[in-house]
Amino acid sequence: MNTTIEISRITILEIIRMRIFQFFAVAILITPIIALVFSNIFIFDIGKVRIDVFAAATRLLITCYILFVAITLMGRDIGQKTCYQFLMPPVSRHAYLTGRFAGLTLCMLMLMVVTMISGELLIALTLAETTEIYRHGITQGQGFTLAILSFFQHISTLAMVMMICVWATGLAEMLVFSIAAIFLTWTLPPIIHALQNQEVMQHVPPLISSLTNSIGYIFPQLNGGDIAVALAHGVNISSRDIFLHFTEHFSYALMMFVLALIIFSRRDL
Repeated sequence: MNTTIEISRITILEIIRMRIFQFFAVAILITPIIALVFSNIFIFDIGKVRIDVFAAATRLLITCYILFVAITLMGRDIGQKTCYQFLMPPVSRHAYLTGRFAGLTLCMLMLMVVTMISGELLIALTLAETTEIYRHGITQGQGFTLAILSFFQHISTLAMVMMICVWATGLAEMLVFSIAAIFLTWTLPPIIHALQNQEVMQHVPPLISSLTNSIGYIFPQLNGGDIAVALAHGVNISSRDIFLHFTEHFSYALMMFVLALIIFSRRDL
């Protein structure tokens, strides 16, 4: 446990000193300004447009953190064999990988805190300067909700990327397979949910319908787009959906990370 905590501490210090991490933090802070400028292009639903732009931009920035910070770190450790600096007694492979994952997660949590602050500032400004018709459905606290729900989603994405990194043979493979996997996690759930619509099901063969329903059970009830749209348009997310969101992404993260530990423990370094 002590070795895991120490590796986590080293990982956090490494990451927060990276200029790219500092860039992501500053970029998230100025995202509300971008949302304000972008929303002025539109005539209607200004408040909703701001929240939509903010949610999309922050999701993209956190995903870039996973791709360009987490993968770069793991690519250096595994591809350039610098993990040998850590993998000496009494540090086990499990302790090393757990420490790296914990450090990356805590740094991502820092970015989520910045997201929360930026979101609340954007919402406060929207509520203060716009008329009722332009801020319908927007309430204080939605920035907090958006950051928390998004954080759990990105934990499962980070665990998936860690699993790919310990399996891949180099940085190029890590990037290519991770980008492909993230693209599928962004695109497949909305497509599957659309295919499960009752009107669509009426025109689909029974075999395809059963297959679609079976695949649909694998994916979470809510994706990032659903959350952003619900918050921007003042639609309440039920407690059941929130509970399922946390449970599903925690389960995904746990399964992916356990698989990463198994692969890494058997890998020839």
